[in-house]
Amino acid sequence: MMKLKIKRFNKDGNIEFFKFVQIAKKKFKKDKQLKFSPANRLINDNALCEDIKGALEIDTSKKFVNAYEYAKYISEKLDVIDLAKYRWDDGLFNWICAALFPNFFPGVKGGVDEKRVFLSDLSKGKWRRHSARTLWEIYHVYKEKSLCVLYKETNNYSDELETISKSPIMFSSKGVVEAYSDLFFLKTSEDQGKQKYSRGEPADFRSFIDELFQLEINLDIYRMSKDQIIKSLDQKFQERLD
Repeated sequence: MMKLKIKRFNKDGNIEFFKFVQIAKKKFKKDKQLKFSPANRLINDNALCEDIKGALEIDTSKKFVNAYEYAKYISEKLDVIDLAKYRWDDGLFNWICAALFPNFFPGVKGGVDEKRVFLSDLSKGKWRRHSARTLWEIYHVYKEKSLCVLYKETNNYSDELETISKSPIMFSSKGVVEAYSDLFFLKTSEDQGKQKYSRGEPADFRSFIDELFQLEINLDIYRMSKDQIIKSLDQKFQERLD
C-alpha cells in the first residue's frame, strides 16, 4: 500500500506525463503481456506537482473491481476539495490517472488510445473521453444510480461510455439514466451488475439512443421521469419489462 495526498500536475507535469504515456504505448505495442505501474516518479516530484488545499490521501497501489468502485472511491476523496475550482482542472485528473495508471492502461481489449488517459484538449467533448475524469463525473452526478453505466472494468471503454463521449443525451437527466437502468441493466449486488441485452437484438442499447433522439424533437425528455420516457418509447422497448 502506498498512500499519497492528491495533487495536480503543473504545466511541466502534464508534459512529462504525456511523455510517460507515449513511452507506455510503445512498450505495450512491443510486449502485450507487460504490466504497468503508477507514474511514481512524476506524482512525487514537487517540481511537477502542486498541492491542493484540503486534499485527502489515495492508495496508489489500489486495484478496483469495476469503474463504479473507482468512481465512488475517488468521489469521496474529491468531495472535500473546491470543485468549483478543480472540476475542469486537467492537471488534477492527469495526476489521478498517473497515480492509478494500471487501472486505466492498457484498455481491456489491448487498446492504447492516449485520450483515455491524458487530457490535452480542454474542450468538454474531449473531457468525456478521459476515463479517470468521466467515470468520476458520472458518479458525482448520479451517485448510486450510476452503477448501470459503471459496472464494467475501469479500462473498459464500453458502448455506454462511447455514447456519452459523443453526445450528452445518455448523460442528460435522472430520468434517462433510470430508464436505461430499468431496460438494460440487472443489479446483482450493491456495487456490481450486468447488462441484460445483446448488441443487435431488437430494442437494444443503440436503438434506445436513436429513439431518444427522435423523442427529443417533440418532447422535453430532460424533465421527464423514467416512466414517462419508457411509455413514450416504441412498444418493443416496453416489452423488455414484461
